[in-house]
Amino acid sequence: MHVLVLTADPSLVSTLTDVCGEFGIEVLPTHDSQRTSEQLNRARYEGLVLDFDTVPDAREFIDIARATRSNKNSIVFAIATNLSHMEQALRDRAHFLLRRPIGATIIRKTICTAYDLMSGKRRRDFRCTANLPVRLTMVRSGVNIDCSTMNVSSNGMAVSTPTAQKIAEVMDIALPLPDGFTVRATGIVIWDDQNGKSGLSFQCSDPEMRHKLGSWLDSQYAMAPGEKATDLNHPNLGDQNREGHGPPPHRQVSRLRES
Repeated sequence: MHVLVLTADPSLVSTLTDVCGEFGIEVLPTHDSQRTSEQLNRARYEGLVLDFDTVPDAREFIDIARATRSNKNSIVFAIATNLSHMEQALRDRAHFLLRRPIGATIIRKTICTAYDLMSGKRRRDFRCTANLPVRLTMVRSGVNIDCSTMNVSSNGMAVSTPTAQKIAEVMDIALPLPDGFTVRATGIVIWDDQNGKSGLSFQCSDPEMRHKLGSWLDSQYAMAPGEKATDLNHPNLGDQNREGHGPPPHRQVSRLRES
């Protein structure tokens, strides 16, 4: 397998190269945007690492990759530490979001989680219908919103809220699972029906959080084998339209892009 890495950080390249080598993954690093564009149109990469922190136009390459025939299904890893970069990565639906400082342990756990996706073993994901308490905290203002989930997937949720939410608002999420473990993630509001229902796309930057959430979802899937699955690689994150609860599709991505 091959991973294309766009970054101006030599230490990140060194750590990625060492860790990916343990998995038999070859890393092609570059800090040149023109070369990145050429490579995406020339060769196939199972993974794409974009350093939003050190390359100003990194976000453009998510759309560029998805527009190519060879790399439209590449797994995107976004390195995004400050708030504006995190917003961009969440808005553009990166599969994984990592924040500095990034050591070998975090990268190793992330590659373990992503390996099957990169190798083409696309595991099936589903939305678990669940009424769980969840606390949303607006990153910019620090305001807390206590609400409840309507459904949850590995990187999205629909929630019932006491007030309407602003599209593209970035939220810290605290989701207590039934076993007592609290999953913490950062997400962005991708739709709101103005009647107390909202959808969020989120990413767990900590591999342990992602593993715990995934294990719980797996257990719920085992108890509901008839639940319709959706491809993790094409997530309509937080979208409840398929269950008939969400807003019309045009109110989701289109409004987010305009913000």
